[in-house]
Amino acid sequence: MKGVRSDTQPPSRRGRRRIVADRVRTQADDPAAMVIEANRHDELFRAADGSPDPSIVKSAHRVLRIFEYFAEIERPAAMTEIARRLNYPPSSTSALLKSLVELGYLDHDRQARSYVPTIRVALLGGWLKSQTLPGATLDAITRELHEATRLTTFVVARNQLYSQYIRVLQGTTPVRYYLEPGARRLLTHSTPGRVFLSLMNDEDARRIVQRINAEEAPSSAVRFGDIQHALATIRRQGFAYTRDMGTPGLSAIAMRLTEADQTPPLVITVAGPSSIVSAEGNAIIGKMRELVERQSPGLLPQIDIDAPPIET
Repeated sequence: MKGVRSDTQPPSRRGRRRIVADRVRTQADDPAAMVIEANRHDELFRAADGSPDPSIVKSAHRVLRIFEYFAEIERPAAMTEIARRLNYPPSSTSALLKSLVELGYLDHDRQARSYVPTIRVALLGGWLKSQTLPGATLDAITRELHEATRLTTFVVARNQLYSQYIRVLQGTTPVRYYLEPGARRLLTHSTPGRVFLSLMNDEDARRIVQRINAEEAPSSAVRFGDIQHALATIRRQGFAYTRDMGTPGLSAIAMRLTEADQTPPLVITVAGPSSIVSAEGNAIIGKMRELVERQSPGLLPQIDIDAPPIET
């Protein structure tokens, strides 16, 4: 899977905008990489920095987005960069960062004028690791899959009627699709979302689809009968495989990572140019199965790993 040809043709970018180059930390040997922002062009998507629900306290939301930004870039950052990338007022950003330094959650390098999270942040969720993935860590699993495929790799949790990207490693192929950590997409219109629906029985899945149509996406309603066969296929082959869902030229493969009764259940996904995913589909699926089976033996159905994946 490594060594993908550098002459991969970029898909159409109509209807989307190219993001700034340093939004994704690129490698020195790929200055010409094309980065396409995925899944942001319709009402089915909720950006992490979009208008929050009125019940959400703005300052709390901003603090958590700061930590999510550090998780994305994995390096120190200056106040000006954080304010610019998250579209926050510089004065408010400066005040938040100083408060987090005082509380011990950020370290401030005065000479470099940069901030970085402290070990206190890592310790906050340490107690959850054994309950979520007793055999490994999300970071280790995501990184191993990312290194093997070079595609955008992300772990997804269900958040009510949405799939939410909780851990994202951006792709390193010549054409790559940027996914915003913390963003959400409706279950019916996302590849991991269809995996979540497949973990339910048809009656419960139908009820969720009806709620989505009534409450969230009336202009893009999906009839349960139109996806019922796809959900059955996902249950049978153990993964969802889609092309052009949300973003033209983008293909994705999603596979359950934890038991269905886990709170919350998790799905791991890779996404990238359709040409690459199609050519490497069986190898990608094999690697994903290896990681899931290592973590949760017997979780996935037995399949012919040489059979071509069926679109869902």
